[in-house]
Amino acid sequence: MERVVSHLSGVFKRRAEKAIGLLRGRGVEGLLLFPGVELFYLTGFSIGLSERPSAALIPFEGEPVLIVPELERELRGQRPWIREVETWREEEDPFDLIAENLRRRGLSRSKVGICETAPWGWVKRLEERLPTARFVDASEVVNSLRMVKEEGELDRIRRACGITDRAVEAGFQGLEEGMTELELASAIREEMRRLGGMPQFCLVLFGEKAALPHGRPGERRLRRGDVVLVDAGASVDGYFSDLTRTVVFGEATERQRRIWEVVLRANRAAFEAIRPGTTCEEADGAARRVIEEEGFGEFFIHRLGHGVGLQVHEHPYLVKGNRMPLRPGMTFTIEPGIYIVGEIGVRIEDTALCTPEGCESLTGMRRSLEP
Repeated sequence: MERVVSHLSGVFKRRAEKAIGLLRGRGVEGLLLFPGVELFYLTGFSIGLSERPSAALIPFEGEPVLIVPELERELRGQRPWIREVETWREEEDPFDLIAENLRRRGLSRSKVGICETAPWGWVKRLEERLPTARFVDASEVVNSLRMVKEEGELDRIRRACGITDRAVEAGFQGLEEGMTELELASAIREEMRRLGGMPQFCLVLFGEKAALPHGRPGERRLRRGDVVLVDAGASVDGYFSDLTRTVVFGEATERQRRIWEVVLRANRAAFEAIRPGTTCEEADGAARRVIEEEGFGEFFIHRLGHGVGLQVHEHPYLVKGNRMPLRPGMTFTIEPGIYIVGEIGVRIEDTALCTPEGCESLTGMRRSLEP
């Protein structure tokens, strides 16, 4: 996905400077970024991963450079803070050019940071050309910056959440007996577009299919008494939202209502537990205990949540064993669920923000069993 926010070049440069400061303390002397969210986050240049390699090389002493195929010389009309651009022709080997730039900038015998998303084969080809360079993982540093959102990032996430709220609400208001999962998903996506968002995903599952956490919408038709689970997200300027609501079309059974209410209480318990310093596993545990105490523990089969930002799944991950403390500015999902295969699935998910006072829901759609 291409993101173009040219007027924010100073923001991207300040982020890069923060990363450089942290990496210097680890003996790293340069940063090599390949296509992906890290490249965009630190430079403002957005280009997808393809068979034509691109890279940003940021030496901590000296001038940075963007290395792109010749057909991308104009950087797709974007204006990242890195001004120097070198290009390679189709008949040339781009890794020769990247290696030459590392040599020219005195990094052929240095520690050079790369991110965990760097293609393994690309790194191997550079190691063959520069056997004395040491490519080290810079992901921890970059992720630590990305996890705590700036005000501009929060504004985009809030807008994306508002669009998703309204689109899913409109979808529920349009439920009709006999419609298919795909028809509802299409209607919600179209509403996201109409509201000014970029539709990113819309998972719609009816009836017993709602017990499949990552099931695919299909031709299953809506019947009275069906559970309707919608997991949807729009983006604004590349920043995601993530929302799940579960309703019953028609009259809910006592069992449907009980399971839904347990999941709602688990969702609320997590919100109440989270404040600065709460660990990711403590947040997970707060929701999980509610479900376990009601006898449904074996049916809550995933972590409580994941970070949300330039990716719909990113750090931090709210899961048992993750003792990372949550900090103000972190955005993540709270999404407890109960999945009983062949019978029912219920999930209630919100995009949330850790604040100095506690935890705020960025998604505002009502939580109701009725559409």
